[in-house]
Amino acid sequence: MVWESFIVIFTFLLLNVPIFVSLYKYVFKELNIFAKLAIGIFYWTFAFLTHELAPFIGVLILLFKVHSREESDIQTRDINIWHLGLRDSMLAAGAALVFKLAISQLNRLYIDILSMYPGMRVEPQEIVKEFAVGEMYYKILLFVLVVVLAPFVEEYIFRYYIYDKLLLPRMPSLAAAIISAALFTLLHLNISGIPTFFGLGLYCTFVYERKGFYGAVIAHTVSNLVTAALLIV
Repeated sequence: MVWESFIVIFTFLLLNVPIFVSLYKYVFKELNIFAKLAIGIFYWTFAFLTHELAPFIGVLILLFKVHSREESDIQTRDINIWHLGLRDSMLAAGAALVFKLAISQLNRLYIDILSMYPGMRVEPQEIVKEFAVGEMYYKILLFVLVVVLAPFVEEYIFRYYIYDKLLLPRMPSLAAAIISAALFTLLHLNISGIPTFFGLGLYCTFVYERKGFYGAVIAHTVSNLVTAALLIV
C-alpha cells in the first residue's frame, strides 16, 4: 500500500513539476505574487482532478507562447527542434512503425523468458486492462489520452526538459539518454513492458536529436497508436 501510494505521488509529480516550473519561468514570471499564487493553486487543483489534461494544456501554452521563438539555454544543434517539415514528419512516422514492430518482437521474447521463472507474474500494463474491460466511450477517452495527450506531455518532460535541459549540459549524451529513458520506463512501471518502454525512450531521444521535439512526438504517437488500435477493436 505504501509503495503504491509512493508510485502514484511520484508519477503525479513527474508529470506536473517540469511543466509547472517551465510555465512559472517563461509565462508567469512577470505576474505579481498574488497572481502567481492563484495560478499555482488553480494549476495543481486542476492537475489533481484531471491527471494528464493539465500538463497537456500547459505544454500547448509553452509550445505556442514560448518555444515558437529561439531559445538560448538549450544545446546548440544544426536543427531547430521546434520545427518539422511534412517530409520529415512522414519519415519519422514510417521509421517509428518499423521500430514498433521490432521492439514488440523483442518484448514478446522477453515475456517468454520471464514466464519460464516459477512464481513470476507477467501482467499487462494497467491501462491495457482498462482498454479490455471498458465501455466503448471509455475506450475512446483512453485512446485520446494515450495517442494525443501522452506523447506531447511525456516528450516535453523526458526529452526536452529532463534530457535536453537538465541532463545534457551536465553529462555525456549517452548517459543523459539512458537516465531519461530509465525515468520514462519507471513512469509506466510495468515489468512485462520494460524493453518496450526503455527502448521507446532511447529511440525517441535518438529522433529528438535528429528531427527535434515534434519528430519525437510523432514517434511516440505512432508507437502508442499501434498499441491502442489493437486494444480498442
